[in-house]
Amino acid sequence: MPRSFIAILLLSTVFALSQESPKPTTPRPEIVRLDQHRLQIGKIIIDQKKRELRFQAGVNMTEGLIEYCLATTKSDKVHETLFLTDISPFNLNVGMKLLGIKESKELFEIIDQDTWRPTGKFPEVTPEVHAASLVDLFVEWGEGDEKKRRPMHELIHHIEWPDETATPQPNQKVETQKATLTTMEPGPWLSTGSYLHQGRFKAEVGGLIFAIFTNEQAIVNFSGKDRQLGDVWIPNQKTVPAVGTVVSITVQPHQPKP
Repeated sequence: MPRSFIAILLLSTVFALSQESPKPTTPRPEIVRLDQHRLQIGKIIIDQKKRELRFQAGVNMTEGLIEYCLATTKSDKVHETLFLTDISPFNLNVGMKLLGIKESKELFEIIDQDTWRPTGKFPEVTPEVHAASLVDLFVEWGEGDEKKRRPMHELIHHIEWPDETATPQPNQKVETQKATLTTMEPGPWLSTGSYLHQGRFKAEVGGLIFAIFTNEQAIVNFSGKDRQLGDVWIPNQKTVPAVGTVVSITVQPHQPKP
């Protein structure tokens, strides 16, 4: 990709993100060309040939209820997040746009601007925008023969609670002996892009990056069954590595299988 095109794309991206406020406070990211195919934005590496970006994170939890797959170490949702990272969410959003990933707001109910009440309606998105907003998430860890790579959904368990069982509260120990555990359904995640508020990028402010429980502040959201329930998701202890394990997270535009 020519440098001039990268510069134009970056400027247009920053301009689009800044339209809500005349004085945006989010700093403009610096893009560094590493070689013919790779770019770096902060701590994020973009491979244009492979059409993917990578960054590091650490395992934060192996038990307990989770609502988020990934957040920054400064987020107030650390206690319910599977992985933590120190990357800039704004840089990640720019990197995803450089890969041609769109964003869709289809998950977020429209609020009446006069009454501030939910309308029961959702934004209409064209099939083309929806398809271009789908992403695949992968997690890698280990070295050599011990190296493992798994799609994000395989690291998360869904709980089917019996009717007579009281579901736990956040920070409460989760006892699942009487519950049915299944792996989160496979399929792509949805790039939702977060938003600007008073000139500040909300994912950067709140530190929310990948959400299971639907959250408009996050850059990517789970769009499957029970996405609006906060008491049915826990780490899959069969697949999640130990707390503190450094992992590499990969984001790719979704490629449907034939």
